[in-house]
Amino acid sequence: MEISLPETCSAETVAELWRSALPVVARLGEGDKLALDAEAVVTCDGAGEALIVELYRRSARQGFAIACRDGRGVVARTLEFFAVERFAEDSAAANPVRKTSTAVQLGEAVVHIWQVVCEQMAFLGEAATAFATLLFRPGRLRLRDTLLHFERAGIDALPITLLIGFLFGLIVAFMAAASMSRFGVEVYVADLLTIGLFRELGALITAIILAGRSGSAFAAEIGTMKVNEEVDALETLGLPPMTFLALPRVFASTLALPLLSIFAIAAGLFGGAMVMTATGLPSTVYWQRVFKAATLSNVLLGLFKAAVFGLLVGLVGCSQGLHTGRTADAVGRAATAAVVGSLTLITVFDGIFAVLFYVLGV
Repeated sequence: MEISLPETCSAETVAELWRSALPVVARLGEGDKLALDAEAVVTCDGAGEALIVELYRRSARQGFAIACRDGRGVVARTLEFFAVERFAEDSAAANPVRKTSTAVQLGEAVVHIWQVVCEQMAFLGEAATAFATLLFRPGRLRLRDTLLHFERAGIDALPITLLIGFLFGLIVAFMAAASMSRFGVEVYVADLLTIGLFRELGALITAIILAGRSGSAFAAEIGTMKVNEEVDALETLGLPPMTFLALPRVFASTLALPLLSIFAIAAGLFGGAMVMTATGLPSTVYWQRVFKAATLSNVLLGLFKAAVFGLLVGLVGCSQGLHTGRTADAVGRAATAAVVGSLTLITVFDGIFAVLFYVLGV
């Protein structure tokens, strides 16, 4: 049997060959020979390349030989882009059945968790080493990049932070006032809201916003740079990605979160003031209770927690970005893992701080 490719192998000219030749090719077996004439081919697009690959794939699986006349090298150039040696493989073997055994899945999950823990510990060690290096050579920190990331993570997040802080303060004040008014102690809503925002809610709300807004962005940005081989280029030039990519973002998030926390707390207090004023409590009394409850220890504890949460968001986001794969799907999974990991660590450390502060009596 002989197949002659036309001068222009396009979807229009090759379609007839697909209909007429492939049914005959399907009947060929071991000992048969197929003559493929590509001498006249001048232009070959994807449709022609697909036909060539299909013929050689069937040759590998059915056992017949192909004698190709390819003076212009069209067929050879096409086969260079495909693993010809794998044409004989079974397609079912290339896509193995997913393991559904509970024991196997549990074992794979444990191994994956252990690998992630090892990667994170290695990242923390590398980050600590890079930070120690900056203490002796602070000029290695890219200040312009740090300020840029601080603007994106901090200043650009002010509108959503103020809105959520205001609404949160308004909702908490309304619910507390509705309960405390039964006992005639609604004046203490100001104390409750102030202590809650400064010690707990202000830093926590802002950390959640930063994790969803900036932590995922850190992972996606660095992950995309890894896909585009920009991270490899930095390493080739002798520039450590930890210093040039991760640390500016970590510093920016660590500095931005306490600032955002202050604005969120202020917005929440103004939201509570609106509710309490509407319930008949004089605004002067409300703000007196606020300033009395906003002790230095409450303010400092809240800012300390906010700085730690910002550090966690920056570290997790950059870690996921540097450990992402080289596909678009991997970048998306890295961004998701950055948010989930940040929220998990924020919750864990918030619980640790609560117990620690209770034990210390602060």
